[in-house]
Amino acid sequence: MSNSIWSDLMSSALVGTDRRRLVLPGTDGPLAGVLSALGTELDPDGLLSAAGAVTVARRAGQAAARPQRPEPAAAETDPYAPVAAQQRLAALLSGGDAEIDRTTARELAAEWLRVAAKRGLLAGPAILVALLDLGSSDSSVRASVRAVGGTRLGWLALQGPGRWAWAVQQEETAQPSDWDTGRAADRVRYLGELRARDAAAGRDLLLEAWPQEKASDLAALIAACGAGLGPDDEPWLEKALDDRRAQVREAAARLLGVLPGSAYRQRMADRALACVHVADRRLVATAPTECDDAMRRDGISVKPPPSVGERTHWLRQIIEYAPLDCWTAYDQTPAGLLSRKFDDTWGPVLRAGLTRAAITQRHGAWAAVLILDGIGRRDMNELRELAAVMPEPDLAELIAAQLRRKVDAVVRFLDVLPQPWAAPVADAVLECLADAERRRSGWWQLLRHAEWGFDPAYAPRVRALHDSLPIPDQQLLARFTTMLQIRHDIHQELT
Repeated sequence: MSNSIWSDLMSSALVGTDRRRLVLPGTDGPLAGVLSALGTELDPDGLLSAAGAVTVARRAGQAAARPQRPEPAAAETDPYAPVAAQQRLAALLSGGDAEIDRTTARELAAEWLRVAAKRGLLAGPAILVALLDLGSSDSSVRASVRAVGGTRLGWLALQGPGRWAWAVQQEETAQPSDWDTGRAADRVRYLGELRARDAAAGRDLLLEAWPQEKASDLAALIAACGAGLGPDDEPWLEKALDDRRAQVREAAARLLGVLPGSAYRQRMADRALACVHVADRRLVATAPTECDDAMRRDGISVKPPPSVGERTHWLRQIIEYAPLDCWTAYDQTPAGLLSRKFDDTWGPVLRAGLTRAAITQRHGAWAAVLILDGIGRRDMNELRELAAVMPEPDLAELIAAQLRRKVDAVVRFLDVLPQPWAAPVADAVLECLADAERRRSGWWQLLRHAEWGFDPAYAPRVRALHDSLPIPDQQLLARFTTMLQIRHDIHQELT
């Protein structure tokens, strides 16, 4: 009855009692006694009084929910981590260790989770709520939390608040419906996955949709065809170079540039060699004076960015997009070419183009030589991009050698290295720390990187080095030594 009265009250309140007269229907119970005192036909004050009385009646009469007891969680089949390891994780999650700050404790907890997941061990049920809260605030640990949470984590997430929903959501592969109705990113993802499975099917799908696609979407879809790229793709990519839209031409050119043996690569090599020649062992470059139709067809953009001249822009692109192996025409090795003197006018542009070429073509040998050529005088972000394309063993050897020469120059490369660091790098760091003459040069950054870069198995060697140093130097290594010991203990407890 109160619901019916409430609807009448709302209708009159919305349009006004002058336009919609409100005559209360008859009711019973305690509410009848209150409403009868207001009269049969209500004025505005009476409407508000009746609304207050009906609101109280609705709330007071609401029946309590009767939640059903959930089914018990399925039993775990994987083993739990040892008790000492469980206690370690609980302490890290609670921030109860006075030796380390809360941020460091969370990073150590993340390492605990990674190691346990790799070893197929589960966290105990008592820690699952804390892990769900950790994953809710830090998406980077969710995969590890799911792995160590077992079936009970998913069960608990279903009973808990909505912020735990990530624990029961699974990564889904792209579906055909994503291509038809998905967002641009979904369609790119679907096409990329299809190309990886069946390159021809992906190509046919793209060519069928080509006329309906706008330029930006089409450029992204062409880039997705880097998966499964092969000689059969050259004809349609060459045809794409005739598209009137610059974004489409540039996307096609980038793929043709990494397609071995393509005609595009030969055209770009010819252009680059026509712009550069050797005179008295010097590399002399001549920038083009115009961006002609053939250059535009091959994805050379005409308009330079702000504060860059047109000829500089065109020359840098030609050098970047030319295959790096074309420079064997002048020198058999990258080191041989870069050892030559560059002309003063276009030399910096030539170096910049070669650097971008090494990065975009992911050429490890060129990257190594360009790093050595640019340490201390080139943009640090660019050097880090070069380091990222080098094979891990080669990068480790290069950094170890440079650490032995000068710590300051290479310490900022260290976070590019995969963790734990390879033995040559860790050994070189220990040599630097043991050398009294070099120990203070760049030591602070070096030690901060080493806390997480060192393999925990190095803990005994680091402790021995720490104990062998004078007291002032021991204080410098105190945090590094403590952190490595804690990480070592985590790995041992999860054995």
